Amino acid sequence: MDVKPLEELGLTNGEIKVYLALVKLGETTSGPIVDESGISVSKVYYVLDRLAKKGLVSHVVKNNVKHFSAATPDRLLDYLKEKEEKLKEQENSLSELIPELALLKGSAITNETAQVFDGLKGIQTARERTLKIMQKGDEMWIIGIATTPYAGMMSRYFKEYHKRRYSKGIKCKFLYNENALQHGKVSASYPLSEVRYMPKGMTSHAWIEIYADTVTIGINQEKSFSVIIQNQQVADSFRIYAKLLWG
Repeated sequence: MDVKPLEELGLTNGEIKVYLALVKLGETTSGPIVDESGISVSKVYYVLDRLAKKGLVSHVVKNNVKHFSAATPDRLLDYLKEKEEKLKEQENSLSELIPELALLKGSAITNETAQVFDGLKGIQTARERTLKIMQKGDEMWIIGIATTPYAGMMSRYFKEYHKRRYSKGIKCKFLYNENALQHGKVSASYPLSEVRYMPKGMTSHAWIEIYADTVTIGINQEKSFSVIIQNQQVADSFRIYAKLLWG
């Protein structure tokens, strides 16, 4: 008999031997299974248990002795369908995981580099980096904030982020566009925070974050993304521009 289809179904050599022995023997105790399959007594119960979990073997107890039976051969097709359904579930789970893995892959930043993070999750990943590298007493700048960064779920995220930020003792200076007055009032209520506003007529949907040796440029309008530039000279230069605007 060609047992390759059983191998391709995922059955081990021992499982195939025990299953075929049971098909041939019908309902029986472990002794005849050992004799027919050639599987040792020490292993046969382990193999029977694995087959039972696959739904290919069942048992009854008679006079305190277990009697085993093979499931009908068409159960093999049911088992195959179950495996296919499980594979489909795994495929769906993997499809959901891949974007997150891709995002993690982009989060490894070298000493001097630029990275682009797409989507709202990308904006969050870029922002979360501040809490990883900044320490108590450090200061960050967020310049040119409009109303658009707070669209959708981002408003709740930013509120929760700043709670963690000031809890860690990190200072922040916010420079808002004039049309974001309400958001500025919320930010001004945070500890370790200072808020000012851009001159009238100066409105941009992109904002700039400056901290440590890093500059992040973000936008959340139509297309959402953040660009991280890690370079001390670039960060120092942007701080000069930030202080000029602040004044």
